Amino acid sequence: MTTEDKIWIGGGIALAIGGGIYYFVQKNKNDNEISQEIEADLSNETLPVATPKPIRTPTLATAPIIPVKTISEPPVRSADAFRYSIGQEVMASGFNGTKTYDARKMADGNYTSEGIRKATFKKGDKIGKIIWVGKRPDGTYRYVAQRDGTFLNDIYWIPDHTVIKPVGKILPTIQAVAETSGIDKAILLKKGSKGMEVRTLQTLLKVKVDGDFGRNTENALFTQKGIKQIRLKDWR
Repeated sequence: MTTEDKIWIGGGIALAIGGGIYYFVQKNKNDNEISQEIEADLSNETLPVATPKPIRTPTLATAPIIPVKTISEPPVRSADAFRYSIGQEVMASGFNGTKTYDARKMADGNYTSEGIRKATFKKGDKIGKIIWVGKRPDGTYRYVAQRDGTFLNDIYWIPDHTVIKPVGKILPTIQAVAETSGIDKAILLKKGSKGMEVRTLQTLLKVKVDGDFGRNTENALFTQKGIKQIRLKDWR
């Protein structure tokens, strides 16, 4: 083998080794670039977001109970609970005493009062026995009591049933006399009129009941009806 052949063989071997090295270097470089490009693409790609599934509320076997606010109504006052019988002895129970008025007996057997003060009984004082029971149009009761029966005119008109209470055993109740009995509904009532007719009118107007047609009664009548005088038969 000549020197020239050795040179060619050595050069071929060196060229093969160098080419192999170059090939592996370029391959690794290309692989790294491809990997980086894939990672870049993956980082820019928007991944799908999973949509949360709605939570299903289980169906109730019965409808839900909704609390209802209840408003307690005041108890209805029964007028019968305050009615006492004729013959029942009563005493004063008003906090500041019980005011009584002069009672006047009418031709029809009923009683009335013109509002004249007769006596004021202290709380706990005996007034007397009931001799008359009258029922007002609003369903409450008023009484006339006679003290011990010693004097014929020693009688007391008690306009407010709440300021008396019975003494001893409560007697059975009896039918009360309606205060509208004996009233002349044809009388023209105007300022200055007095009597049971005026009391009935004042009760209808819901003003102070004193049997005297004064300024307050006139003003109430004018406010509610637009008139200043009236007959009870014309009340509507």
